[in-house]
Amino acid sequence: MAPVNPKIVIINLLRSKERRERVIKHLETLGLMGEVFSAIDGRQLPEDEIAAVYNAERAKTTEWGELTRGEIGCALSHRAIWQKLIDSHDAGWLIIEDDAVLPTDLPIWLQRLSELARNGDVIPLVKTSPTPYFFRKVKLDSRWLVYPNQSFIAATAYYITPLAARRLLEASTPIWFPIDCWYSTPGFKGVTPVRAVWPEAVGVLDESVEASTIGFREAHDLSRRKAPVQRGYLRQQYGRFRRYIKNRFIVKPVRFD
Repeated sequence: MAPVNPKIVIINLLRSKERRERVIKHLETLGLMGEVFSAIDGRQLPEDEIAAVYNAERAKTTEWGELTRGEIGCALSHRAIWQKLIDSHDAGWLIIEDDAVLPTDLPIWLQRLSELARNGDVIPLVKTSPTPYFFRKVKLDSRWLVYPNQSFIAATAYYITPLAARRLLEASTPIWFPIDCWYSTPGFKGVTPVRAVWPEAVGVLDESVEASTIGFREAHDLSRRKAPVQRGYLRQQYGRFRRYIKNRFIVKPVRFD
């Protein structure tokens, strides 16, 4: 039997027709097909439905604070797909948001990625770290499947297995943090194994284009605009050396073997 790529699910608001058409055409140019999931618009939900799924008091205790309606809708959309994956009994799905820009080499290693994934893995394709753990790197054509070593935030594209979906659903019920906090606190750190494609394989639409319509992390977006801390050359080299030693010889990532 010929190898089969995992199912690709596209999260898209029904009203965002242009985005939907763009991402479908984008997949077609790569020789891939996706199934569109009509995203939940948190801005349109009544208060009683929000109260039933969202813990505002707990959210206030985090660095993120209260979530926007868009963020709640975004979380509900991803969570609904996770439940569909569990019910499907498939080995795993690739989930992408409608502002994802996928790499041209994705068809070369997508099926290999699904073969390497263990049930319980969630594998973001977004930017993680310039120096991930050397521990158990696995070759993916010109990329690697790695364990990340620092927090990262983005649910633009990721491969997820049923056991991971079940664990993430439990950890985010009720919703109290942005759903794309894969490897951070608060978030999904320690909930299930998080591996990543490295270097990152996914980008987003140009910033001149409207941001994701299903909901985005405004606080994170603002923090990215802050002026970076300037460090001297020797301090930069020392930092790189410390990360190399830690990642190569000392620290081991959280795993569920």
